[in-house]
Amino acid sequence: MYIRRDKSNLHFGRQARRRGSRGLLVVWTIVMLIALGVLMRFNTVQSWVLASVMTDATPTLDAVTRAQLGERAYLAGNLETAIQHYEQAAAAEPENINILFEYGRALIYRSYAGRSFFYHAEEALEVARQAMEIDPDNAQANALLCLALVANGRAEEAISAGLNAERIEPTYAEAKAYLSTAYYYAGRPNQALTKADEAVTANPDSVDARRSLALALAYVGEFTAAVQQYERAIQIHPRLDVLYFELALYYKALDNYDASIAAFDQILAMEPDNVKAYVRKCETYFTMREDQSAQEACEQALQLDPTYPEAYRQLGMVQYTRRNYEGSIESFEMCSELQTQQNVPLIDQEIQCYYVRGLAHTL
Repeated sequence: MYIRRDKSNLHFGRQARRRGSRGLLVVWTIVMLIALGVLMRFNTVQSWVLASVMTDATPTLDAVTRAQLGERAYLAGNLETAIQHYEQAAAAEPENINILFEYGRALIYRSYAGRSFFYHAEEALEVARQAMEIDPDNAQANALLCLALVANGRAEEAISAGLNAERIEPTYAEAKAYLSTAYYYAGRPNQALTKADEAVTANPDSVDARRSLALALAYVGEFTAAVQQYERAIQIHPRLDVLYFELALYYKALDNYDASIAAFDQILAMEPDNVKAYVRKCETYFTMREDQSAQEACEQALQLDPTYPEAYRQLGMVQYTRRNYEGSIESFEMCSELQTQQNVPLIDQEIQCYYVRGLAHTL
């Protein structure tokens, strides 16, 4: 009998087994592809899982890392952010005088931004006292206390702290620089100049040393030399706004008003909402008798901060000069009212807001 192989049970059985092998191969291939895909996307899956189970977890940075972030912000000219990082670093390591020093200095530099920022100088004094409690014989602690006392208008007391810092560490540039600044505000120009020279010799790349020398030189009328020191300080720290504010002042003393305006513009390029820079531009344009530009700068300052007395004072001066007497009276009234509301000490008040307003009433 002829057996047809295409329809035999044997033949059928071989076909069935062959199809089963192919099916297993397909399943195995799919499983391997899925596994490979998971491995390739492991990091994404891991992140998704962690995000699902740890949505409220916030990494806690150590004091050194926080201080490093503070230093980066300081060098970038972002003092508010620097202060925040240094504050957190100091909270994590309250006994670390290096961190307290950087924290206090950032506070002091920020306090120069205007009267509404003066509270930072008071905070810096507390930080300095904290450092002194930790180690009264530490040069950094004494140097910070010196600078903080100067920033709070207590120059004579600051001299003692500066001398202590210098005695503890005779080659410490910042101690000499802050002592020089204390002498400057105490009205001792010769001593200020001597200590500033020593500070720059101790560390030519110290911003504080260069600034102290610039101030001392300006005190004795050496404005060109002072400008050169500020320009050198700016090369070291190009984003510290206080350097530009003070440089602009001495450009004005040299009748270089364009350079003064350029310094304020540089501040505004770094910090477009810097009210003090607009007020100083307003004052400079007013000195140049460019009253329209002056008024625009003052109005921009008030748009950013309608509670800034100095802006109303200078706007009132511009309006008075332009014979807008009613407008000047309103500006001077706002200036005096804000000073009263803000408890500005009489000695620090904008006196023009009173006597020029009186003159405007007579016209």
